[in-house]
Amino acid sequence: MELAITDALLVTFDPDRDGSGVVEDGAVGVTDGEITFVGSSVELDARSADRVIDAAGRAVLPGFVDAHVHTPLTLLRGGTQDLPEIEWMTRGLEPLARAMTDEDRVAGARLGVLEGLRSGVTTFGEYTGEVGRIVEEVYDPFGARVAATETINEVAEMVGHDDPGEAYPLDRSKGKAALSRAEALFDRYGDDPLVTPMYGPQALDMVSPGLLGEIRDRADERGASIHMHVAQGDRERRQVRARYGPDATTVGVLDEYGLLDERLIAVHCHGATEDERARIAGSGARTICCPSSIAAIDGVVPPVAELLAAGAPVGLGTDQAPGPGGHDMGRELRTASLLAKTDRGDPTALPAWEALRLGTVGGARALGLDSVGRIAVGARADLAVFALDSLGTAPAVTEPLHTAIPNLVYGGADAEAVFVDGEPIVLDGEFTAIDERAVLEEASERAEAVFSRAAEDWRAADSKLVGAAREGRL
Repeated sequence: MELAITDALLVTFDPDRDGSGVVEDGAVGVTDGEITFVGSSVELDARSADRVIDAAGRAVLPGFVDAHVHTPLTLLRGGTQDLPEIEWMTRGLEPLARAMTDEDRVAGARLGVLEGLRSGVTTFGEYTGEVGRIVEEVYDPFGARVAATETINEVAEMVGHDDPGEAYPLDRSKGKAALSRAEALFDRYGDDPLVTPMYGPQALDMVSPGLLGEIRDRADERGASIHMHVAQGDRERRQVRARYGPDATTVGVLDEYGLLDERLIAVHCHGATEDERARIAGSGARTICCPSSIAAIDGVVPPVAELLAAGAPVGLGTDQAPGPGGHDMGRELRTASLLAKTDRGDPTALPAWEALRLGTVGGARALGLDSVGRIAVGARADLAVFALDSLGTAPAVTEPLHTAIPNLVYGGADAEAVFVDGEPIVLDGEFTAIDERAVLEEASERAEAVFSRAAEDWRAADSKLVGAAREGRL
């Protein structure tokens, strides 16, 4: 046995156990990266284990699944908040993103992934261009699990394109190159146990019908998922009408082109109607909502509760740092719950135990990863350990209820230990093989340079933040 964790409060989300699958004074045994024992500590002989973690006063959860992220953009944190949705991408994000080099993107990804790992994330749904390089230079050396999606986008130019009723000009060569990178990702990482490649047409309004059909066919051939932003607001709605006709909708076009099925991972969906959400759920498609991001960028509440009610699998994602501010999954669970309560005028909406479920097994199901998201014999040993005596989680009692569950969601704490496939990434609150200070210093230096290079274009884009900066508000 490589690893034994004893005397813990286990929150397993094992479907063979009642409710959240809580086990008091619980133990987990791990061999070859696989969970081989889950039960009472008195039933596990931990003496033969290579590493024993005494988790008294700790909660052990399945590692969080941050199902949809763009971590390279973490370098731009603080650069695009508090903007109207119509400006956010074209006037806010794009002038800054265009100033980033490949090395800047890697540095941003390192920072974002570290933030996620520290919060207890073990699986990331990475979604970016040149994702193979991010896997090679960030996820591989960090030892994190990743569903790696190559962004496929044919939009020729975004800066200054403020008329959402006029279809974006498309560059077919750009889309072809991205699809080639996606194929290379499958060829290189198709058999890697920690990497699951996916196709990523960015959104219906950002790819041509011909390319969309080609992606569908490639995904069919490989049995792969299509990870896609779907029905994400007014801009997309108007773009789709401009390209496909005045009555067209994203969900309708995806259905027409044969993409509305179990291969599809539909992200956001806040622009979908009730009937369309039912169509998504009925098709077998999986969904991901990003509450902090959509609240910050669109000023709306994502349809987490509505998609669950429709019967769709739902995961949660932090999306990107320039919108909501970061990749802390604990914060995302809390935000998801509080937004649902506020939106529905119902303090019982999305309770703590449901938020935790969405952040673990829900995200795993959304990404099609059956071996993670729960603590059960046969599952991979992706685990997060949280202290229950921290300022945000104490006091934690077990009778007449387990207050650790609401305390972790509404109070929160960083993970004290994180394991991926049984390997320690974080121990005693510190990274085991990652130089956190070096990552922070490089990110700060590169951010200074990126913002400096982008300053003229950023001012010329004339978003509302430009005026705020001139007035000394920022």
